[in-house]
Amino acid sequence: MRILHIELGRQLYGGAKQVEYLIRALDPSQHTNLLVCSAGSAMSSLALDNCEVLPLPCAGDIDLQFPFRLHTCIRQHKPDIVHVHSRRGADVWGGIVARYNNLPALCTRRVDNPESSIAKYKYRQYDAVVSISEGVRQVVGKHCQDSRQEVIHSAVNQHDFSYTHTRQWLESTYHIPPGTRIIANFAQLIPRKGQAELIAAMDKVTAHHDNVVCLLFGKGKQHDSYRRLIDSYGLHGKVRLCGFTDDVPRILPAIDIMAHPAHAEGLGVILLQGAACKRPMVSCPVGGIPEVIIDGKTGLLVPPGDSAALANALLKQLDDPATAQRLGNAAYHHIEAHFTPAVMARRYASLYQALTSKKG
Repeated sequence: MRILHIELGRQLYGGAKQVEYLIRALDPSQHTNLLVCSAGSAMSSLALDNCEVLPLPCAGDIDLQFPFRLHTCIRQHKPDIVHVHSRRGADVWGGIVARYNNLPALCTRRVDNPESSIAKYKYRQYDAVVSISEGVRQVVGKHCQDSRQEVIHSAVNQHDFSYTHTRQWLESTYHIPPGTRIIANFAQLIPRKGQAELIAAMDKVTAHHDNVVCLLFGKGKQHDSYRRLIDSYGLHGKVRLCGFTDDVPRILPAIDIMAHPAHAEGLGVILLQGAACKRPMVSCPVGGIPEVIIDGKTGLLVPPGDSAALANALLKQLDDPATAQRLGNAAYHHIEAHFTPAVMARRYASLYQALTSKKG
């Protein structure tokens, strides 16, 4: 079976990383992969076995030449099925071009952002719409009555997070005194990721534990606002804006607690990564997060926007390291059973087979 994947993300993280996981995990004796990606993107230079990478120019949602380039690509390479992974216009044009070429097509939806009622016309072009969590399916499902709906979770490769003995490196890199407990957050600096509540929670946390620091990794429009908020609480040095980092696999195993108090989240791949490192985690029961963090079993959940509850959950883990580590270990076993590339690939392979058999 020849599968044409379309992923137009520029960087190799998030959805693009999931595409790499999937292609590497699909059985090469049964599947040949073709990958349409943006010319000049990180994906365009990937070396993938059993996959021909096909970079195409794409200027985003309004590039009206992209569907013609995609049509030419399909006519040349003759796939059996089209799998659209990204937005950036690919979710609109991919389905239309696949249908024009009488090919079965599926679209993977990764975010739980609400869409307007006209989204139903986009999803009608697809034989199946896959959501990465039940939380996403609840949002997108109302637009997809004419398409098969599936939930196939995103994955994490635990081998990507096998770094050991990185605590000294982390302390040296970020000038953290030895013996300091480290809380970390990895997300865009935007309101729905909840960093404002985390900063407020640290005011209470540091009142009980002086040897705690919170590192905020990410960039975004709220940077200056969060800097002022940190100063208003007098948390300079205790809460640090560390900017975007490519060292997540190296940092995660060295922290004590991961905090992800998002107000909305499709699934939360960073939570899968935290679980792969057996980190104790605190988050919120929104979107697909409860499918990763089961409150009291694989982590702790607090109401979104509730800085007091967030502070209490962080203190609970700081005050009881044994229980915190038990939660981290349980999270590891949970993702090992349900969120691996092998599990994801088997689910997609079954769907590919069903859709191509139906079309045939």
